[in-house]
Amino acid sequence: MAMLAAGVLFVVFHRHGFDDPYITYRYSANLAAGKGFVYNSGVAVLSTTAPLYALLLAPAAALGIDLPLFSNLVSCLSLGAGGLALWRLGLAWEEPLAGVASAALYTLFPLLITMIGAETSFALGLVLWAFVAASASRWPAVAVLLGLATVVRADTVLVGIVLGVGLLAGRGRARPWWSGLPWGSAAIYTLLVAPWLLFAQAYFGSPVPVTLAAKRHQALIVGSRSFGQGLIDKLGELWALPAYRLLLILALIGIGYALLRRRAALGLLGWVALYSLAYVMLGVTSYFWYYGPVFLGVTAAAGLGVAGVAAGLRRLVAPQVAGGAGLALLAVLLVAQIGSLVSLESRLDPRLLVYRQVGEWLRANTPADASVGTLEVGVIGYYSQRTMIDFAGLIQPEAAAQFDAQHGYLEVARWSMERYRPQYLALREAALPLLASSPDLARRCVSVAAFSSPSDPDPMQIYRCDWDMP
Repeated sequence: MAMLAAGVLFVVFHRHGFDDPYITYRYSANLAAGKGFVYNSGVAVLSTTAPLYALLLAPAAALGIDLPLFSNLVSCLSLGAGGLALWRLGLAWEEPLAGVASAALYTLFPLLITMIGAETSFALGLVLWAFVAASASRWPAVAVLLGLATVVRADTVLVGIVLGVGLLAGRGRARPWWSGLPWGSAAIYTLLVAPWLLFAQAYFGSPVPVTLAAKRHQALIVGSRSFGQGLIDKLGELWALPAYRLLLILALIGIGYALLRRRAALGLLGWVALYSLAYVMLGVTSYFWYYGPVFLGVTAAAGLGVAGVAAGLRRLVAPQVAGGAGLALLAVLLVAQIGSLVSLESRLDPRLLVYRQVGEWLRANTPADASVGTLEVGVIGYYSQRTMIDFAGLIQPEAAAQFDAQHGYLEVARWSMERYRPQYLALREAALPLLASSPDLARRCVSVAAFSSPSDPDPMQIYRCDWDMP
């Protein structure tokens, strides 16, 4: 059923997406085209947080497959696979109802659907199956799954920490802590992760994506939301909706139920808590796709809450009645989620079409070695295949270093234009009044094309900039 739901999700949401994953797609496309594992040709900067995902997409790019569409398919199938893993975990926790509820809630959770196209659900699927393997003490399989997950997204290394602590905590003091641990599996994990670390260090100068520093600097901008504040806001938004308030209440019940009766589930919930704490401590700004693991934790805890309520009712009524009550709670939640999905299906991000049109125009009407400055480089950069100057600092780390309490996106855009002097500028002046605030740039840059959509009437204009002008 989970995989069937995944197929339906793809049919319904295959046109959806957002800007950030297109940075990864461009790494895949450049690799397939023989340009190397780079974003801008000839510049070895690691701006994707999902290197293995980019490598996995490269063969599809080489075959001429539509990468955004293919990645959406991978995302939807990964959601289904993750749901199947949660069902298996429910069996391992001796709570089949929790497994069914968690699987259904996770696969159809609207805020996770908004992340399709990114590596998020693929990484979460690997993590969930690693927990399934760990529940059966299949440590070589855990090592392989976590090794792959770590190269997909480095933050999944926290799963290994949680599982390691769980192993040590369950051993007691009868023998030395190192005795009998799955060191062979640890070696497998190391062999999977080390090649990437060595390559990234040699090729990029560091295995840490420059986007981490960029998003930490962005958090310094006045008015920027931190990860922690964004998490509070998102949970508050859910709490304001009655059905999702029920989901959060059940999640709290589920956490209590895990602590009291189903401690085998604490590994998964503990990882979600550690992930959230780590991102708060990193001090990054809030991006909605950062909350994928949190929503996984919420749906898993809510599934446990459904099982906990049913278990409590079994003390008062017949087991069949208690189970029926649990399923009724699940049905209420799923009706709300499906209603949200119906609404979400009609809300395509209008920027995707406009950015694609801008990118295609640039590819058709500018020299191959032209450079383009813009605020969101994902879609425009993928379709234009031109050298991109990113005002958000995700591609040029020197630009990211300019962000602070006195310098926001407008100031860094001015700095980037002066520093890199791109031949073209793609700008929505209503969102970033760069030319209105800089008479010299307004004099140098002349509009050559404009694009808009019916649902997003503010035009994005393409300017050609003359830097030889005195």
